[in-house]
Amino acid sequence: MTNKVIGPNYSKIINVLIFIFPIVIISLKVAGDLVLFILAMMGIFIAISQKLLPFNIKEIKVFSYLTLGYFLAVCLSVIFSGKAAELAHFIPRDLHFLFAPFIALALFKAEINVKYLLMGAKVALLILGLIIFNQFLLGIDRPSGVMNAGVFGNLAVSIFFITLVFLKHESFKHKILSSLSLLSGVFIIVASGTRGAWLSFLLLLGVYLYFFYKQKNKLSKKSKIIVVFAIATLITFGSFNDSFKDRNQTAYTEINNWIEGDRSPTLLTTSVGLRLEMYRMAFEKIEDVPFFGHGYRTSNIVVFENSTTPGGRLSYRFNHLHNSFLTQYFNGGFVLLVALLLLLFVPLIIFLKAHSQDRENPIFISGVILTLGYASFGMVNILFGDTYMNGFYVFFLAIIMLLTNKSIKA
Repeated sequence: MTNKVIGPNYSKIINVLIFIFPIVIISLKVAGDLVLFILAMMGIFIAISQKLLPFNIKEIKVFSYLTLGYFLAVCLSVIFSGKAAELAHFIPRDLHFLFAPFIALALFKAEINVKYLLMGAKVALLILGLIIFNQFLLGIDRPSGVMNAGVFGNLAVSIFFITLVFLKHESFKHKILSSLSLLSGVFIIVASGTRGAWLSFLLLLGVYLYFFYKQKNKLSKKSKIIVVFAIATLITFGSFNDSFKDRNQTAYTEINNWIEGDRSPTLLTTSVGLRLEMYRMAFEKIEDVPFFGHGYRTSNIVVFENSTTPGGRLSYRFNHLHNSFLTQYFNGGFVLLVALLLLLFVPLIIFLKAHSQDRENPIFISGVILTLGYASFGMVNILFGDTYMNGFYVFFLAIIMLLTNKSIKA
């Protein structure tokens, strides 16, 4: 795309940033935000110099309204918390959504080469594998690079499936690198010991296999051997990680005990027991939530303010209910919950409709995987509000929605 205002090398710069982002977002602190900041500034420059707003461009209009709408809903939740003066303190972690339309505008003005994105994802998985292996040797129980293990596991799952979706469409030599990256991805997901991420992994694997089946692909004998080898690798990684096995077994036992009526302090102060009790208490008070919610980061205060149990007092100290949908509803009421659901499921519907017209395009499937994956992450943990989770979703959703809309238009 030639443009005198932007310059002839604009697309090259954008594609370099696209390559870098997957590598740095979960391996280096702040680096991912720096890439997004550069893209946002480029988008703002384009908007001013060309008098062009992202809300007027068909390919990125929906994305722009969804992200800005979510940011405004978060602002409302802070205002209605009774601590509007703290807006500047709480909002910076959600600025990704404010600048998202301009990030999309910067991407829109470039000729995006998906190969750069895929290569960045593959390199990211390989580098993360080395980092996690080193931490594993150092005796770290749940190695997770530079961030919380829960967030790390979720983002590793997302990068894994973005790589996997395109595997079938690559040449043989690229498939070799992809396979190595995917093996590294499985290793880091298991090593992080994040049970929620593992459940999301299994869910998304089922979704991927469904799409694979719908394409009516016939597996050759060689492909069947590869599939069996991959499954055996998954089982092997899991069996060698004692921490991972123990955490899963403990979770299974605690869920069974809770269902059978166990409400002992021992159970309700564990990771699983605490979550189950949070959900139960939240549902008991869900009808009392005002239209605009109780305010930003007030969910646990509202739910457990009168609790005298050990689990209740422990839950009171958290700023979320370990379920993004419940947390957002208590914080921002109907407005924030709807904004969250729209941000997840409007793109999902767009991707599904596009896929129904072209079942072979991996861009559409990667969009479905991204949005469903994030929805599943939010079932057992915080979703948005974490800078890594915010930045990752804004970046990949912007690219995938843009490419999807351009493909539909073409």
